Amino acid sequence: MPQPNADERAAEELSRHGLRATRQRIAVLRLLRRVQSHPTPAEVHARLPSGLENVSQKTVYEVLDALVEAGLASRVTSVGGAYRYEARKEPHYHATCRICGRLHDVPATSNSQIRGRADLPEGFQVEKIDVTIRGVCMRCRNEV
Repeated sequence: MPQPNADERAAEELSRHGLRATRQRIAVLRLLRRVQSHPTPAEVHARLPSGLENVSQKTVYEVLDALVEAGLASRVTSVGGAYRYEARKEPHYHATCRICGRLHDVPATSNSQIRGRADLPEGFQVEKIDVTIRGVCMRCRNEV
């Protein structure tokens, strides 16, 4: 039996999460899974594959919102910046440079330590921990 290709895998994943597997949703999900950066909606729109040039920015926003709502993507914000998106499955944090605004992924290896030290209300159930580390990246440090 042949293995499903990347489009078929994305379509199956969309369906499992209750979304119709449209060409636009497949393309955006695959793009988010492929890139290491955290693209803005405009960057997602600009990187759409050939054959989807006529997709509007409004459609890209709607697709991103649907992916976030279904839990297939995450919306990452930086202070004063545009929303950025990602579709990494493994838990991780973010380090953001205050000069260039670039986001870096950081493995989330200390979730249990954070939970153990957090003074949470009685009975509070942690579903997700979001950590953003702010500072200056090496590239910007070297340029000053």
